[in-house]
Amino acid sequence: MMARHKPHNGRRDFLKGSAALAAGAGLGLTKTSSAAEESRWDQSVDVLVVGAGAAGSSAALTAHRLGAQVLIIEKAPFAGGTSMKSVGGIWVPNNRFLRQAGIDDRRADALRYMARLSYPDVYDAEHPTFGAPADGLALIGTYYDHAARVLDGWQDAGVLRLSNEFAPGTQMPDYYAHLPENKVPSGRALVPITPDGQVGNGAELIRQFRAALDAAAIPIRTGLRAQRLIMDAGRVAGLAVTQSDGKTLNIRARHGVIFASGGFTHNPQMRRDFLKGPVFGGCAQPASEGDFITIAGEVGAQLGNMSNAWWCQIPLDQALDNPSVPTGIWCTPGDSMLQVNRFGRRFLNEKFVYNERTQVQFQWDPVRAEYPNLVSIMVYDARSAREFAGYAPIPPIGPTPPHVHTANTLDALAAKLASHLAKIAPRTGGALLADDFAAQLQASVARFNDFARSGKDGDFHRGETPIEPFFHQFGPQPVLNNPYPNPTLHPLADSGPYHAVLLVAGTLDTKGGPRIDGNGQVLDVRNRPITGLYGAGNCVASPTGPAYWAGGATLGPAITFGALAAEHAMRGAAKTGDHP
Repeated sequence: MMARHKPHNGRRDFLKGSAALAAGAGLGLTKTSSAAEESRWDQSVDVLVVGAGAAGSSAALTAHRLGAQVLIIEKAPFAGGTSMKSVGGIWVPNNRFLRQAGIDDRRADALRYMARLSYPDVYDAEHPTFGAPADGLALIGTYYDHAARVLDGWQDAGVLRLSNEFAPGTQMPDYYAHLPENKVPSGRALVPITPDGQVGNGAELIRQFRAALDAAAIPIRTGLRAQRLIMDAGRVAGLAVTQSDGKTLNIRARHGVIFASGGFTHNPQMRRDFLKGPVFGGCAQPASEGDFITIAGEVGAQLGNMSNAWWCQIPLDQALDNPSVPTGIWCTPGDSMLQVNRFGRRFLNEKFVYNERTQVQFQWDPVRAEYPNLVSIMVYDARSAREFAGYAPIPPIGPTPPHVHTANTLDALAAKLASHLAKIAPRTGGALLADDFAAQLQASVARFNDFARSGKDGDFHRGETPIEPFFHQFGPQPVLNNPYPNPTLHPLADSGPYHAVLLVAGTLDTKGGPRIDGNGQVLDVRNRPITGLYGAGNCVASPTGPAYWAGGATLGPAITFGALAAEHAMRGAAKTGDHP
């Protein structure tokens, strides 16, 4: 159990800190608006934030602390966004816990690691920018320079309570902790801590942000959908939104509109047009339909990173029922478990990072003109069903859900899967099992079992990187009764029952959209900032590019650039003296 923290008076301390920060900023905001100017607006605020997840919450609280009147609008009927469904990790290089431990997370080292992953096709360790384009490295550098400051600030203000221990004495390794470029292989990922000292998740992170929003009396209006930006002399003056009853409202934003509205996971047309492979859905909240791409495009925004997403495998049967699945498959659970393709052959390391596993399903066979790994069959036995119960997609002990297929022998399981895939073939591009699938599955299981007994995966090196054993124990309870040399490998039983789950490519959310600069300003097609328009989180082109640096590499930039956007908007207000 984590140590209990000293209680604080949340509202009083937060408002005191807000006043001090605003005073210290010396904004001098005094200018007023005439009644005539206000007449065409249904509502006027200083800063309008679109989206009530972690990025939007960080932006709204920052603007409020700098003296702004803030409104958050949320398309969904509830606040929290996809952040609320996440694990809640926040990746922060050079964070306070590392510094307190005397660990020097040097800027050059951190940037080298990030550039190695974000720009692998041009990476050059000896180049001044590590081979990355100057603007790309600058954005990564901005993240390093400000992430720790922003997250330290939220902790100091009592908004967030965080730790870099996911269990007592246990830090999360980076996803590529094994690379020589990674000089601080663990301890950068932070996690929210509950009031009773337990490790929390995304719901706890949003609860903490929401408590601060409520303490600051920042309103959140749900059920409002952004429609178009309202321009005035080349700058963004406000936003037209629609209510659930279809009525349009014009909301003025004197100092800026900050979008934090999520990606386009649940826009099938955008998925087909932009993503690098066939995607069946994801665990982003259902309102993630790419609204900002259309809205910003209408005012000339430049798009970037549109082919990439935060990839994860998802259960096919769940996705066909509802593309907004409950959760992604972070780590494939089980030790007596393997994944095979439609030919019955293993094709990946089942325990490696979800972002990388999923992309193996996009491999194209140019001769057969097909995706051979489009549907992955996760096969496991009674041991894994019991020991890893409740670690998705393995269900809790109890009735078998529809996405789990069960038979007493591997041959019978193959026959059942063949029949099921034939029934749903019109919805999967005709994905069927090969004629010799059953025989190949038997051979794959036998080969896997030999690897498990030896402790060495000769095909895909399962369990050999630091993140794999960490993720392996990330379920509802630790599994410590594996007598074999490699804890991630255990032979499948010689007799059934055997179970299977069909897995396809999905996303946690997408991460492409309008490009931003280091201030969170949206850039036009000529790389010029669009005055008054900002973005953060999954609705913009992520500074990570194709990479997933570590757990929390989604929320870290979202929270940081949300704050940077608000700071820049309010610096602009201070320069003009424009304030109600």
